[in-house]
Amino acid sequence: MNGNDKWMYCIESRKGKLELGFRSLWQYRGLVYLFARRDFTSRYRQTFLGPLWMFLNPLLTTVVFTVVFGNMAKFPTMDSVASENIAVPAFLFYMIGNILWGYFANTVKDVSKTLTANVRIMGKVYYPRLASPVASAFSNQMTMAVRLSLFACFLVGGVVCGRVSVRITWTVLLLPLLILQLMLLSLGVGLIISVLTVKYRDVGFMVDFCLQLWLYMTPVVYGLRLVPEKWIGLYMLNPVAPVMTTARCLCFGGGYFHIVPALWSWAATLLLFLAGVLLFNRAEKNFVDVI
Repeated sequence: MNGNDKWMYCIESRKGKLELGFRSLWQYRGLVYLFARRDFTSRYRQTFLGPLWMFLNPLLTTVVFTVVFGNMAKFPTMDSVASENIAVPAFLFYMIGNILWGYFANTVKDVSKTLTANVRIMGKVYYPRLASPVASAFSNQMTMAVRLSLFACFLVGGVVCGRVSVRITWTVLLLPLLILQLMLLSLGVGLIISVLTVKYRDVGFMVDFCLQLWLYMTPVVYGLRLVPEKWIGLYMLNPVAPVMTTARCLCFGGGYFHIVPALWSWAATLLLFLAGVLLFNRAEKNFVDVI
């Protein structure tokens, strides 16, 4: 083509730099559902125990945490002085932490691989690219719902049998709000990592290591009483920490809850989510050429 010739057609994206793409995602909500169902049903395919792993995984992890961190290391399972008046078995303490953290970590890992894992289909067929990471989040949420039902059975059974003296109140109904926050936070972190992974593959190898460090910086295997009081303010800058302590406070009827860390956690969640979506929308235009 000569320099004086003109193109007859010019195909370019109409999406603005600050457009989030939620409208097109809603239009393709059926596709999101199909992706989520595909991921959920194929996760335990060709396994001997099948869906039983949804129950065995948190149960075995909780038993190990109870023995290692509860019985051997003697880590406290209280978040505040007031929570000492509530007899929460270590098994239930570690189970709720494992379920919530497992959802967060698995969603971050799945979303971070979105672009590299779906490069073939994304290069051939048009659909909102956000459908894949959102479907991963909903797929993991299905698994978490099953595991939370198992936790509810243990909790209610312990209360009925008189072995657990916790106060189950209406505030437990606010737990879905924390689950929504975990979904947005894991999506934001995962989308940012997925964009970085396209150009720097080393980032993908660091995800598991960083999540392991993040686990021990979050009150999952220990109560907040283990953290020195002078470091509580700095410690609660971790956006996942207020989610964990608030979830235990809602489920067990007491513990640590302060409005300032909770609001900061939500602010950090929304900031990371919006940043992740904007970066993802910007990278999706030419990621096929890079990969």
